[in-house]
Parts: sequence; C-alpha cells; structure tokens
Amino acid sequence: MKKDTPYRVIIIDDDELSRMILERHIKATPSLELVQAFNSSTEGLAWLLKNDSIDILFLDVEMPEMTGIELLRTLPKKPHTILITSHKDFALQAFELQVSDYLLKPVDFTRFTQAVINTTARMEAAQPQQAAAVAATVHPEEIFVKVDNKIIKLNLNNILFIEARGDYVVINTENKKHIVYTTMSAIDQKLPSDQFLRIHRSFIINLKKIELIEDDSVLMQDKYIPIGGSYQSKFYSRINKL
Repeated sequence: MKKDTPYRVIIIDDDELSRMILERHIKATPSLELVQAFNSSTEGLAWLLKNDSIDILFLDVEMPEMTGIELLRTLPKKPHTILITSHKDFALQAFELQVSDYLLKPVDFTRFTQAVINTTARMEAAQPQQAAAVAATVHPEEIFVKVDNKIIKLNLNNILFIEARGDYVVINTENKKHIVYTTMSAIDQKLPSDQFLRIHRSFIINLKKIELIEDDSVLMQDKYIPIGGSYQSKFYSRINKL
C-alpha cells in the first residue's frame, strides 16, 4: 500500500558537504520530507531516542564521537536506515544490521533515488503483514507439528527453545525433544512474536522461560544459548530490564 504522505526522514552526518548533498537530493524527491539534519552522532542519537516517528534514517558511518554502526546498535527501535560511507568495507556490517541500503560518498542523485525506491518498496510491502499482525488479537496456545508419521500437539508454554540442525529443527520442551523436518524461518512465522524470539541463526527461545542472562547468553534449563551479534539489539530491547 502506497503512503499518502511523504516519508519522514532525518540525516546524521558530520561531513558538511555530504550533508548538503543529501539535503538537496531529499528536497528534490517529492516522496520525502526532511525533518532534521544533525552533524553530530550523539545529538542525532539523543533526538532519535525521543522521537520514534521517523520512517528513514540517512546515517553516516565514519563519525568521531560515535560511529554510525555503534549508533544503530544502540537504538532499541531502528528506522529503515540507509548508510552513507566513504568505504565499501562496511557492506557486511550493513547486512548484519539489516539496513535497507548503503551509499558511497559522494552520493549521486541516481544512486540515491534507487536506494529510496528500494527502501520505500520494502516498507510498503511490509504494511499488509503488519496490519494482519495487529488484527490477530487471539494468540494460539498450542502448535501442531509432524513428528515421524504422527501430528502431535505441543503446548506453547511448555516449549523452552528450538534449535536448527541441518535440514530439521529440534523442539525442546520441558520434558522431551521433538525432531521436526522444517526450517527455522517456517516455524518462526507460526510462533507468537510476543512470546518467542529468534536470538541466533540457530536458536528461537521462549522469552518466558529465560532463567538468567550472562555474557550475551541465556540460560534455559541448564543450557546456555548464545545471543547472536546481529540479534542482540532486538533481544535487549524486548526484555524488561531495569
């Protein structure tokens, strides 16, 4: 579904020339509205922590007080982000942080436009899914899975964690393990997101069953499960931590 109003965007970039180029590109793009432009990563972070209604963040990577990567890892709620950088070396980190795109300086208008098109298309495609998730107010209490030649019912509250093992997953409950031939992505889509969270490419956990957190790992019934680097920000933003 296409947005009726312009996408609200901000810039965080300590390079004055780069910031001016981005501002000019944004003003030349009717689908975008520039809300703020910051020349300091710490000022930009402070503003973002108080304002979560931004659609797109144009974020410089190389900044003295705090890099763009560090800023993004700090944000509990991340807007769709387009990284601005002088080097291609940040492509892997950009992928890990699931940023929408990254642009090399100096940013030319053609490449800028393509990044905006890709980002807004992704946002528009996600809207029906988000609406469906909001509409689904009744959460299931159980899930049916195929084990061997039988379909069995598992109470979601009894599931501790799910582990990927090649072409199958192991569902660990409080008293038994079940081998199911499916993918992590497929089972993740079936579980209620308010109770289960993927914290590693190989692990989905039941947030209600965490016993303690230590050294970026969670303890689940005598087993320590690592929290993957690219999952840590989302995990720590979800738990009720003092």
